[in-house]
Amino acid sequence: MSFFSPTFLTIRNIVTVIKNLTTVAILSFGLTFVFISGGFDFSQGAILLYSAILIISFNPGTIGGVFLYSLLVMGIAVLFGTFNGVLIGFFHLNPFVVTLGLRNVIAGIIFISTAGMTVGATAQSPVLEYLGLGRFTRWLPVQTVFLIGIAIICWFVLRFTLYGRKLLLVGNSEIVSAYSGLKVEQLKCSSYIINGLLAGFAGILLGSQVSHLLPELAWHYDYDAITACAVGGISLLGGRGTILNTISGLLLLGFINNSMILLGLPFAWQQILKGLVLFVAVAADVWVRRKLYE
Repeated sequence: MSFFSPTFLTIRNIVTVIKNLTTVAILSFGLTFVFISGGFDFSQGAILLYSAILIISFNPGTIGGVFLYSLLVMGIAVLFGTFNGVLIGFFHLNPFVVTLGLRNVIAGIIFISTAGMTVGATAQSPVLEYLGLGRFTRWLPVQTVFLIGIAIICWFVLRFTLYGRKLLLVGNSEIVSAYSGLKVEQLKCSSYIINGLLAGFAGILLGSQVSHLLPELAWHYDYDAITACAVGGISLLGGRGTILNTISGLLLLGFINNSMILLGLPFAWQQILKGLVLFVAVAADVWVRRKLYE
């Protein structure tokens, strides 16, 4: 790409790519917990979008207001995550069916509350504008700081805590985990709660970037998050993967998207290429698992 575009390897472009990955990255970190535990979540894009709509609609103008409304929005997102976790973890319902159903429910709520129209405020509050577009330094956007902080926390939890090791064991085998004395239902439920929390926070960051949002244009984030996890090496069948895998997939996906934009590829071809990348990643995951168990 550096031969095709002189701007590809510039610091400005790299910083822009990483900043634009913030929303998808935080979604991917939440999905990592779910995938590692052997689950699946197709509702987090709806949770993200609803959270973004709520924060834009409230449009708090003070630091205290932003903090309180953010807690409210993340509380709602946690309730959605808890709903998924209880039905999947304790009632053993199919994760795809449950999360797809919740996605449709939230989509209906969004359509009723917005009537399919653009959501926005007359003017974005300065606090939200700084949260979404501000910079600590010339090359360090505020959102990138949040991204780095959340990445470190998630990495530490999955890498160095007993909870992270338990999630991996549950993802490898629920039966073995149950015989080992682990509380499988609670562990699986907790992964969906964490995912809901991070989806809500990602929605707040998305809503802080713009003063107006057309809901139809924000449904691709969950697909990109799933693709990033798969490309990075997170097993969609559970039991394998780390936050570093997710970060590698995010960077690859982010620079692929950036390359397609710099090359001027039409949006339709961008979607086709990302779909092919996902196919290859899932096929590679299945092939690796077969080799491991041969």
